[in-house]
Amino acid sequence: MALLLYKNDYIEILKEKEVFYIKSTNRGFTLDMFNDLLKNFPTIKVTSFMTLRNVIHHAPRGPEPFGEERERVSLRITDDGLKAYMTLYVNNKDLVSNNRINLVKEIFEALNQAGIVFGINSKLLAGPLEAGVEYIIAEGFPPVNGTDAEIKLYEISNLKPQVIDSNNVNHYELNLINHVQAGDWLGERKEPTPGFPGKSVRGKEIPAIPGRNLPLLYDRLSVRETYEDGLTILTSKKNGAVYYKGDSIGVYDYLEIKGDVDFSTGNIDFDGYMSVKGTVEDNFSVVASNDLEILGYYGVGAAEKISSLEGNIYIKGGIAGKNKAVVRCKKNLYVKFLSDITVECEGSVYVGFYCMNSNVRAKQLIIESPKGRIIGGKIDVDIQVSAAEVGNRSESRTQIRVRGFDRNNLKIELDKTLNELDENRKEITRIKQHLQVYSGSISQLTKEQVNNYEDLKNTYAELKEVIKELEFRYKSINEYLKTPGEGAVIAKTRIYPKVKVEIKNQCEEILQSVPMVTYFVKDNELKTM
Repeated sequence: MALLLYKNDYIEILKEKEVFYIKSTNRGFTLDMFNDLLKNFPTIKVTSFMTLRNVIHHAPRGPEPFGEERERVSLRITDDGLKAYMTLYVNNKDLVSNNRINLVKEIFEALNQAGIVFGINSKLLAGPLEAGVEYIIAEGFPPVNGTDAEIKLYEISNLKPQVIDSNNVNHYELNLINHVQAGDWLGERKEPTPGFPGKSVRGKEIPAIPGRNLPLLYDRLSVRETYEDGLTILTSKKNGAVYYKGDSIGVYDYLEIKGDVDFSTGNIDFDGYMSVKGTVEDNFSVVASNDLEILGYYGVGAAEKISSLEGNIYIKGGIAGKNKAVVRCKKNLYVKFLSDITVECEGSVYVGFYCMNSNVRAKQLIIESPKGRIIGGKIDVDIQVSAAEVGNRSESRTQIRVRGFDRNNLKIELDKTLNELDENRKEITRIKQHLQVYSGSISQLTKEQVNNYEDLKNTYAELKEVIKELEFRYKSINEYLKTPGEGAVIAKTRIYPKVKVEIKNQCEEILQSVPMVTYFVKDNELKTM
């Protein structure tokens, strides 16, 4: 038999078991009025608004079922199990302090049945509570994930010369070779941490995600690995020069001549990096397969030959070659000054202060001092010649030839290089992801997987070298494209008579002194600006 819960002049609300019914007796009652009425019956959950509307609007009608009884204590747990929410659907009389003990018991019974046993906020139950309001009744704590391994490695210095010209003192400083001694620090890895597990409101442990271990890539023959206090440390096994092949650090063979190259040493031909602390005496030669630096304060005189087969050359004190010395290098030449010397360079020639009576063949010749000069000699470059002054007041014969370039072809080459860079970077990212998968469980790999891992490391190193070369090419082409026209001779302060300027076979003899001028070729015509 249905129990009458509420009655007025328009409707009746009845309950039978756990189902609620509505009966309308007269018209004039609205849905808004019914919604206000429901606030007094928090346990009623409306299941059919259509039934409500029809019964109220078409009075007299009913009784018809429109709702069901809510749980007095409704609980909701978040998907991650870290929070539990509670909503009370009870009458106001159940919320008063006199009846709160019974309600609290009811809440705890509901929590136990739902398996909510951890992080329960008991203080909430002692404070003011309202029906129909959602409260956080319990909170777990999330796991603290482990930190990934952190790697620091020796940083190779950038090849950026420093020109110092003040108080009658001038220097041309460059750190070309990255020297290390046996036992020197090369890098370290702070090991990953496992993290701390969390706990859900159901009391279950939530595992932490351990930090990823990252591989330390290094040359086993020249680099040593040790472990202490949570750090894996790399040190050099020998005296040498630091280099990178891909991301793998190593120490290359390095020859240091503490004094001069002379009769005590003889001519030197070395496969590796070479540093000469003194000079190269007249008629002697030094050849290095990689970077070569000559650090003597007074520079080099009439040496027979100074050569780097694959690297750069830095001569701190300059060269006065007495029309005998020859300098050759695969990459760039950095030198304080050039005088009476022949230079054959596949890269660019950077001179601190002056180039005098010298024959230079290179990509470009840049005199870096604000007072830098080119006086006499024959200069033959592909891209540009730049100095403060070209020629001199004595009108020494100076010949400058710029072979020039095709700007459109260079732009096409730039785009092609960029595309190659993008493709190789995508590929190396893919390989790096595979390497990280392997490196996390090296001890559990099969022999075939270990071989695959080693192959991937080799491929990664090779790709890194390719990317390094492509980045160098891209940077160089970008610099070349900043050159005015399609080849230029730039005199930042003045150009003097008796200078012959030839750019892309367009020639001009300078007959009078001209201040601050740039000669360039555009549309097969020699122009100035």
